[in-house]
Amino acid sequence: MKTFYKLFAIRIIATAAMIGLIGYLNGCASSPATYSAPEWAPATADAASVPYYYFPDYGMYYDAAAGQYYYLNNGAWLSSATVPYSGVDLNNSYVVMLNRNTRQPWLNHEYYERNYPAHAHEQYEQIVRNNNAIPGVAPQNRIVTRAYNENNDHVIFEERSHANQPGTRVATHEIPMQTIAPNMPPQARQYKYGGANRGR
Repeated sequence: MKTFYKLFAIRIIATAAMIGLIGYLNGCASSPATYSAPEWAPATADAASVPYYYFPDYGMYYDAAAGQYYYLNNGAWLSSATVPYSGVDLNNSYVVMLNRNTRQPWLNHEYYERNYPAHAHEQYEQIVRNNNAIPGVAPQNRIVTRAYNENNDHVIFEERSHANQPGTRVATHEIPMQTIAPNMPPQARQYKYGGANRGR
């Protein structure tokens, strides 16, 4: 009889442990993945939820989970733990923070290349200045376009001092793309982000 009760107790404990494990695994599956934002990434609240970054001016991607850069070489996508091009300053490079549901974006490179043309972002600073979209910028500071975040449809600008310590970031500003897009040139209407839509 004692053996029966022991077996019964073991079954109850095993069943409870199994239910607990299933609940834990379901909880893990439903919680969003987090990533270590690279040190060059612009300061933004949801940087830890960005899996990939795209550099339009270089046609290069960064995989935050793997810590690898992906670049095109003779028609093939290669990966590297370091920046594959010389002379690239990531702290001053414009980057697109890709949608958190994106996977292996380099396999869809034509899409990103078409919707995020190289150097198109260079017009944003003038648009922001002309429309006073970032009021109160000190005369000794300048505004630098740092990123577009597909997850919230905002453009991220850094306010930098060019007085005592040139290039020192003094503030970060996020402006909705819908504020910038209407002031882009007509050809920008073909871009997903240029039309104030999500990039994906």
